[in-house]
Amino acid sequence: MTKKYFSELNYSLGNEDTRLEVAMVKKLSPKNIFAIAGCGSRALPLVLDGVKRLVCADVSQNQLYITELRRETIRHFTFQDFLLFWGFPPYGSYDYSHKRRELFYTLSLSDEANVYFLELFKDNGWKSILYLGKWEKTFKVLAKINRSILGKNYDRIFNFYHIGDQARYYENDFPFKKWQMVLFVLGNKAMFNALLYKGDFIKKNVSESYLDYYQNAFEHLMTEQLARESYFMHLCFFGEISHADGNPVEATEENFNTVKKNLAEAKVDLVATDMVSAIKNEGPFDFLSLSDVPSYFAGDLEKNFLQDIRPGLAPGAVLVIRSYLRIPEADESGFVDITPQFGPEIFDEKVQMYKVKVLKFTGE
Repeated sequence: MTKKYFSELNYSLGNEDTRLEVAMVKKLSPKNIFAIAGCGSRALPLVLDGVKRLVCADVSQNQLYITELRRETIRHFTFQDFLLFWGFPPYGSYDYSHKRRELFYTLSLSDEANVYFLELFKDNGWKSILYLGKWEKTFKVLAKINRSILGKNYDRIFNFYHIGDQARYYENDFPFKKWQMVLFVLGNKAMFNALLYKGDFIKKNVSESYLDYYQNAFEHLMTEQLARESYFMHLCFFGEISHADGNPVEATEENFNTVKKNLAEAKVDLVATDMVSAIKNEGPFDFLSLSDVPSYFAGDLEKNFLQDIRPGLAPGAVLVIRSYLRIPEADESGFVDITPQFGPEIFDEKVQMYKVKVLKFTGE
């Protein structure tokens, strides 16, 4: 992607459900992990028992700053103070600016990150920065349009605690015609280019139309999972997480306590470089979470990136690749597709906008 898109804080909450990778790490027990940093929410929850090192890489220094901030808030805060500082429910509906300021001054950040966030928080009146990223701001706009089209009962899908009841509502009473209008208006290249990508929107190669792609993903979210438990669904309808049932994995007490404990021993490195260079130079890794970065590759980079990162892979390394609208056409020599082994975890992922592929490095 171009520098235009990466010139600001792109993500502050995050665009992926890291429960998928957390479940995989629990199953595979890797020691050395590589992850695209994002805003830290997709990487830091992976510091589970047995992990010795996590390398977070990003081409955006601002995204590494917010990853550093997340790491330090986990290290130094209690779980409740962590939720309050970031503005997760149940602390999202009230003004905790004074307390947030007090908490910030207890942190030990790098000089550069400290200067960056002092300016950011002051400009923001010490309010939560959880929805300050460009991606999150976009969903504030999309949610407002969604609500205006669906009308006063727009949030009824969130009233259910049993998937059978929710699925029956979806089949029998959900406002399909209005929802089709929502997807038609919002789920298109022009809208995302205007609101977020500024001309850098991904070049689609999946066979589905934009409308079918989004419709299939949302149908899964509405018939196979409780909407109230998906932070992404909350963003789409409210523009924010409206209650604690929708909190992502980093804002669950079990994950927070586990990561906090392990940060005392595990090494977390933040590397400002591209994905391929980071893996080659910082490896070997036995688990790699590549986000949807390869979806934006083209030409020789798209074809050869898996071969280029081989020097940074341990034998048997497992790679998780998410693809958004574009599945990279890469040379997979020396890798075997083991995606079906993680079918239940992929099924339960709570964003569903990504095609997930899991590869195992054989070295052949």
